[in-house]
Amino acid sequence: MVLGQNPTHNYLQNISALPDTEFYDVLEDQQHYIWLAADKGLFRYNGKDYKHYSHPEQKSNSLFQLKFDAKGQLWCNNIYGQLFYIENDTLKLFYDASKLVKGQLAPYEILENSIRLFTITGIYDIDKLTKNITKVFEGMCISNANDGNSNYTFVINFEGDLERHRIYKFQNEQAKKILEITSLTRIQSPKIFVFNKAAFFTHKSTKENIIYLIDKTKNTSKKLKTPKQLQNETIYNLLSFNDDYWFLTSSGIFIFSLNQNTLVFKEQLYKTESITNVEIDFNNNYWFTTLDNGVFVSPNLNIRRLELSNIEAKVTASVGLDNNHFVLGTNNGKLLFYNQDKLIKTLQLPGKKIIGKLHFNSQKQKLIVSINASESFLVDLKTDKITDVNNRFSVAKTFSKIEDNSLFYGNYRQGIVYKNPFTSPQKQVIRESRVKTSVVLGNHLFVAYIDGFYKYNLKTFSSEEITFNTKKILVNAITKNENTIWLVTQHNGLLKFEDNTLSQPNIQLPKNLQINNIYCDNNLLWISTDIGLFQYHIQTKILKSLSAQDGLNTAVNSFLVLQDKIIVILPKVFYILPKNKDLFKAFKTSNIKIETVSINDLDTLVQANYKLPYNLNKIGITFNSNGFQSNQHVKYQYRVKQIDTSWQNIPLNTHFVNFNSLSSGTYTFELKAKNISAKTPVFATPITFIITKPFWETYWFYGLVLAFIIGVIWLYFRWQLQQKEAQRIDEIDKILIDKKITNLRLENLRSQMNPHFIFNALNSIQDYIVSNEKELASSYLVKFSRLIRMYLDYSQQNEITLEEELNALKLYLELEKVRFEDELEYNITVDNQLNTKQIKVPSLFIQPYVENALKHGLLHKLNDRKLHIEAKIIQQNKLEITVEDNGIGREQSEKLKRPNQQHKPFATKANKERVHLYKNKLKRDITITTNDLYDKNNEAAGTKVVITMPIH
Repeated sequence: MVLGQNPTHNYLQNISALPDTEFYDVLEDQQHYIWLAADKGLFRYNGKDYKHYSHPEQKSNSLFQLKFDAKGQLWCNNIYGQLFYIENDTLKLFYDASKLVKGQLAPYEILENSIRLFTITGIYDIDKLTKNITKVFEGMCISNANDGNSNYTFVINFEGDLERHRIYKFQNEQAKKILEITSLTRIQSPKIFVFNKAAFFTHKSTKENIIYLIDKTKNTSKKLKTPKQLQNETIYNLLSFNDDYWFLTSSGIFIFSLNQNTLVFKEQLYKTESITNVEIDFNNNYWFTTLDNGVFVSPNLNIRRLELSNIEAKVTASVGLDNNHFVLGTNNGKLLFYNQDKLIKTLQLPGKKIIGKLHFNSQKQKLIVSINASESFLVDLKTDKITDVNNRFSVAKTFSKIEDNSLFYGNYRQGIVYKNPFTSPQKQVIRESRVKTSVVLGNHLFVAYIDGFYKYNLKTFSSEEITFNTKKILVNAITKNENTIWLVTQHNGLLKFEDNTLSQPNIQLPKNLQINNIYCDNNLLWISTDIGLFQYHIQTKILKSLSAQDGLNTAVNSFLVLQDKIIVILPKVFYILPKNKDLFKAFKTSNIKIETVSINDLDTLVQANYKLPYNLNKIGITFNSNGFQSNQHVKYQYRVKQIDTSWQNIPLNTHFVNFNSLSSGTYTFELKAKNISAKTPVFATPITFIITKPFWETYWFYGLVLAFIIGVIWLYFRWQLQQKEAQRIDEIDKILIDKKITNLRLENLRSQMNPHFIFNALNSIQDYIVSNEKELASSYLVKFSRLIRMYLDYSQQNEITLEEELNALKLYLELEKVRFEDELEYNITVDNQLNTKQIKVPSLFIQPYVENALKHGLLHKLNDRKLHIEAKIIQQNKLEITVEDNGIGREQSEKLKRPNQQHKPFATKANKERVHLYKNKLKRDITITTNDLYDKNNEAAGTKVVITMPIH
C-alpha cells in the first residue's frame, strides 16, 4: 500500500526557526527575498534568517494580501483597513481606512496614482500623494481580482428583500455587469480569481461549492459542474501554473486542467495540509504557506516521494519489469508489484524470508527470487505461481543472462553457469571465489570477483584477468552500453573498458565521491552516490546532478531505470523521478548583498570606498546571497587585490570575512558566489579600503626627519666649529693672558726689584762691610741673593704655593727690617687648617701690598711700626689673606707725595689688572678690599688690605 504520494519537500521549521505556524500569503521580490504574511505579522526571509516588520500604529499583528506595485514596492493590509508599504527597509502606514472597511478585510488594487479599495460601503480611490478619497462605485464589494488591465468585482446590491449578487468588470473607469445571481440569502465565501486565459468565480451554497467560468473576451459567464473532489472543500485560493488550475483547500491542492469548459482532475497534493498560497521562486522552488503547519518548500515537483505502510518490513531487493512495472522484495518474504506509483499486487513467499536478490527474465516471464539463506524461488508472472527451487539461486550476488537458455549466477563463493536454468538446469562452476557483479557484452562474460576482474569466452569459458596499470582491480558495480563496459572500482574510481583497454573517462565528478551503483540507459549513464544521483550523457559529455537541493536529500544506493521513470529505493520509502527534461533544473545564484561593514567592531554605512586612518584597520564584512537554503547550497569566494593572487574559499554556511590588522595600503575586496549546481557565479560590487600610513611612515615625516637629521648634523658641525673657534679664541686669550700675566709678573718683579730697594740693600751690605761686620754682610748678601733668585724663579710661574709665597714674603721683610733699622715689628700668622704646601695663589701676589704698607704707611712713622699678615680659611672654602699696618694711612701718605712724583703703587695698577684677568678670563673669583683704620679719636691708625680667593 502507499501511504501518500507528494512531491519531495522540506519544512521551513526544520531548516530555520520559523516565527509562526499560520501564514496567509507569500511573495518573492526582485532581490529574491521571500516575504511572508502571517498571523504574527510580516516577515522577510533571506535564506538563513527572518526579519520582522511592524508599525507602532498597527492595530493588529496579522497582515494579508501582499502585492508589489510597478516599482517593486511591497504593500499589504489588515482587517482594520490599514494599508502599509515597505520603504527604506521599514513598514510604513499609508492610510487608515477603518471607517470605510468597517472591520472587513478589504481587497485593494495598486493603481498608478492611487490605491483602489473595495469595501462593503463601495469602491474608493485614495490618492497616493494627497490621501484624498474619491468614491468611484456604490455597493457592497466583497471580492475583487485584477489581471493587470481590468478589475473583476463581486458586489451585492439590495433591491427590497432581494439581494442581487453581481460581478462587474471595471475597465477604463467603466463598469460592465457580467453575472448576476438573485437570492433571498447572502452568498457565502464569494471569491474571484482572474488569469490570463480565464476567470473563475466560486462561492458556497447550502449543498456544495459553486464554480463559474468567466469568458474574459465575451464578458460572459458559465456555471461549471463542480468536480466531486471540490464539492465540500473550503477553497482558500486558486492559482494557475502551466495551464493547470490549482485549487488550494483545507485538504491540500487539487490540480485540474480545463478542457472544453470542464475541470478535469489530475492529482491531489499534500492532502493533509490547509494550503493558503503558493509562490515559485527564481530557482523554481515551490513555497507553500499553510494555516496551521507553517511553510514548506518543494525543490522539484517532478520528484515524488512515496512512503510504504502496512508492510512492517524493509525493502531489501528490487528489479525492473516490462514497461514501467517493477517489483520490490522485503525482509519478510513479500513481493510488492508496482505500475509506476501504484501498488497492483502483493505476493507472499512461504514463510518470512529475507529476499536478497531479484532477477527478471522477460522472455520467460519468470522472476528469480534469491533468499539470503539456502533457499530460492521461481515466480511465474503469468500465473503468479511460486516454485521452491531449493538452493539453486540462493544467496545470489549477481545474475546475467547469457543466452535464452543460459544464465550466469554468482554467489558468495562461486561463479556458476546454468544451462536451462528454469527447467532442467545444468550447472558449471567456472571459478571458486566470492562474486560481486557481472555483465555480458557480445561474446564475453565479465565477472568481478572479490580478488579480481575476469573476462570469459562464452563458448569455452576460458578466462583472462583484466588489470589496470598491471595491478588487480576490485570492481563494485558494472554496466554496459553498445561496445563499452563501465566499472565502479574500489581504488581507481570510475573506469571504462573499450576496445580491450581500460581507461579513466573524463567525467568531472566531485572529488572523493563515493559511487555506489551505475546503470547505462542507451547514451545516458546514471551514477548513484552518497550525495545524490548523476546523469552523464556519453556523447555530449554533459553531466547533470540531482541532490538535496533538488529534493533528493538522501544517499542513493539502489535504483531502477524503467521505461519512463527512475525509482530510487530506500528501506521504507522510494522516490519516483520522471525521465524528462523537467527533472533537472537550471539553478541560478541570487545577487550578493553586502549586509554590513564593520570597522574596529563598529558597524558603518556600507559604501564602495573607505579611507581610514592607520589605526582603524580591523575590517569585518558580512554578506548573503538570498534563496532557499542558500547557506547550504551557495559557495562564496573572495579575493583582496594586493594580498591574494587567487580566489580564497569561504567555508560553507559562513557569511562573513574578517581582516584583523591590515597594514597601510589600498585593498580592493572582491566577492563572488555560485550555487553549487549553477554554471556561472555572481559578483558583488567591489569595496576599496584605503588604509593611510601612520604619520611616521609618510613622506613628509621622512622629509622632516631628514631635515631634522641634516639640521642636527649642521648644528653639530657648527657647534664643533664654534667650539674649535672658541677653543682657538680661548687659546689666543690664554696666550694673551699668559703674556699679560707675564708682563704683570715682570712689572711686579720690576716693582720688587726697583732701584731704591736694590740701592738700600747694597748700601746696607756696604755699611756692614765698612763696619767690618763680615758675618752680617755675608748673611744679608745671602738673603738678598735668595730673594732675587726667588723673584726670578717665581716670576716664571702663574701660580705658586701659599708656602712659597709666604717664604718669599718673610725673606723680603727680613731685608726691609734692616732698612728700617730694626724699627719694624712684623708677624705672619697662618691658620692651622691651611695646607700651605697644596694651596695655590698667584705668584708674588701679596708682596706688593706689603711693600705699600711699608713704603707709604710705616716709612713715614718714626716709631712703633707694626705689620701683621694673616692667612686663614673663611666660609665657602675660601682663603683670606690680611695685610694690616699701623702706619700713617692713605690720606696722609698722599699729602706727603711730591707734586711731580709719577710713581703709582703697584696695588692700584698691576695687581688690579691681574685680578681682573683672573676673575674674567680664568674664572677665579679674587677680591681685594682696602680699608682705612682709625683710632678712637677718629685719627688715621693704619691701613688694612683683605685679599679673598677660592682655595684650589
